[in-house]
Amino acid sequence: MKRLTRTYCPLLLLLALLTGCGGERMRQRMKYMVGCNEADTVFTKAWQPTVDSLVDFFSSFGTPNERMTAYYLQGRVHHDLGEAPQALDCYQQAAEQADTTQNDCDLRTLYAVYGQMADLFDDQYLPENEMEALKTAERIAWKDGDTLAAIKVHELKIKPYFLKAEQDSMLLVMQEARRQYLQLGHRKEAAQAIYSSISILLDRNDIQKAGHYLDLYERESGNFDENGELIFGGHYYCSKGRYLLAVGQMDSARYYFHKALGGGQKEAGYKGLLSVYEKKNIPDSIAKYARLFASANDSSFLHVNQEKVHQITAMYDYSHHQQMAEESKAKAARFMQYILLLLFAIVVGITSFSYLYSRKRMKSRLQISQLLNAKSDLQTLLDETQRQIDDLQGRQNEEIERIRQEHSQTLTDYLGEKEALQLEIDKLNETIRRTSVFQVKDAFSETDICRKFNAIKGRIPALKAPSGLDWSLFQKTFKEYFPDYVAFLAQDHTLTKEQLRICMLLPLNFKESEMAFFLGVDGQRIDRLKSQINKKLFNESSSKSLRKNLNANF
Repeated sequence: MKRLTRTYCPLLLLLALLTGCGGERMRQRMKYMVGCNEADTVFTKAWQPTVDSLVDFFSSFGTPNERMTAYYLQGRVHHDLGEAPQALDCYQQAAEQADTTQNDCDLRTLYAVYGQMADLFDDQYLPENEMEALKTAERIAWKDGDTLAAIKVHELKIKPYFLKAEQDSMLLVMQEARRQYLQLGHRKEAAQAIYSSISILLDRNDIQKAGHYLDLYERESGNFDENGELIFGGHYYCSKGRYLLAVGQMDSARYYFHKALGGGQKEAGYKGLLSVYEKKNIPDSIAKYARLFASANDSSFLHVNQEKVHQITAMYDYSHHQQMAEESKAKAARFMQYILLLLFAIVVGITSFSYLYSRKRMKSRLQISQLLNAKSDLQTLLDETQRQIDDLQGRQNEEIERIRQEHSQTLTDYLGEKEALQLEIDKLNETIRRTSVFQVKDAFSETDICRKFNAIKGRIPALKAPSGLDWSLFQKTFKEYFPDYVAFLAQDHTLTKEQLRICMLLPLNFKESEMAFFLGVDGQRIDRLKSQINKKLFNESSSKSLRKNLNANF
């Protein structure tokens, strides 16, 4: 099991790395596009490749929220390009990705999706579909806890009711929206919510209530500047003119109808002026504004019909779009096959490399294990020898005491023999230690990194000095073979990196010139470093005795 883990772990890491790097790049791209959408950027055809790549990626590797956002952005691009059927298809795809059972579901994006769907249905005169989309968006906004957004969506229900000519329902929606806005303290939004009621009340001749709503709108909507002029649009001037005409202020009404014309409301403006001159019974003006009103009405009718033709054209183009989508899907499938083949080749390569590397590592570990066993055997021999020495010393002490008592005259001679015997014992211990060191040295010299250093030593200056990676591997391997020596060096924690490397090279019989080449310094620097090491470790100022001192502890 461990071997399988070592073999396939690099593969899993590579796949995670490939997906992770690409995913982070795509998430940054989507984050940027979301920001552009929130800034009301009008998406052009140039955005199409970007949003299509987001959908392709996150549909395979994204979370439900990421897939929903990608499809939503694709719908926004089609929406701005006037491709209503494609946009609607993308919005429906986005809604299907949402997992509302999860606590982290992006409800804000989800009710934006349904809001855009409602907008499309309104443009296509589909009030029932628009109403369903708005109800869903409102329900999601309440679930998300976004009270203000929920009220705004509720207010939008006047649009499908308008398409169905259900004025009573429109009034109820606007009154409920105003009540909820006031409950939250949003007086400006509350005043704006009742604006469409004014036209309905004027149609029903409820002049008093229409005038009350006009006054509220002018005071609290925030749509007027300090001079009382409308900030944008001109439809308000039509409603104001109709109200003034109804209360008999015909000159003021005519003034506001002219302002409506200046605000682009030609059909309503001409109709209002026609009503003024009909009340004044001025035939020439009646004829003039009747013609202008008819012309504006025809122009509006033509505009609406052109919109219908555009929608039919969009539906016709949709089938062509789907055909292109199928071709793109087939192309994406072929590309995915290529990616899979490439990944398979990478997997085979990594697996092979991992297997060979694992075998080599196991061989190295086996060699180290054998050396450690040999060291253990030598240590056992050393312990046995020491035991024999201790026994011998005990007998010697007993014999000395007996001789001292019996032959005090010959005690000095005997002590001399003991000293000679102790010298022989010390030599034996040193021989055993050096035999162990030589064996370990021989094993170390067979390692790849030691061979590399020896190869460099034999061809100075033809080869390059060891790299930082070479030094790292050399130090790691040296520590495995000579742990006691490294522990001795570690007793003094003030050795620098250069000093530590010299302490490893000297016992291995490297020359000063070779060490200078390995460290990239001159011979004088090596001599100074040796003096510093000798002072730190052995309290000797000279550099000459360092090699001998280190060998004594190696």
